[in-house]
Amino acid sequence: MRSILFLLLIVALGGSVHAQVLQSPDKAFAQAQASGKKIMLVFSGSDWCIPCIRFNKQILSDSSFLRFAGENLVLLEADFPQRKKIAAPLRQQYDSLAAAFNPEGAFPQLVLLSPQKKLLAYIPYREETPDGFITTLKHLLQ
Repeated sequence: MRSILFLLLIVALGGSVHAQVLQSPDKAFAQAQASGKKIMLVFSGSDWCIPCIRFNKQILSDSSFLRFAGENLVLLEADFPQRKKIAAPLRQQYDSLAAAFNPEGAFPQLVLLSPQKKLLAYIPYREETPDGFITTLKHLLQ
């Protein structure tokens, strides 16, 4: 009986693939290369940038967006907080990504990258609904 319940749980969970927002660029690019998925890089100021906080709550925490992203993208957040500390090696990686893809220091800045770190597009975000944002991404992913 226990094995049947376990099997049913696996089947029930298997249908929904949710993306995880990764903090490690190395892990994100390795995952993108292995899967062939593009990377959505989010430059964020998680503890000071009001539009970043809204984006996180409205989009990155939305189940329909996470389901879409799980099927189509690898999510990577490069966070530049003011109050909390980021480990120096990770901060160096974020600084390198910012120099390449966000030299103006815009927050939030959303970037679509190939698994080989090639810029594909800057993703516009106008504080829209998750469905509207998914539609924007679908156009960019074609």
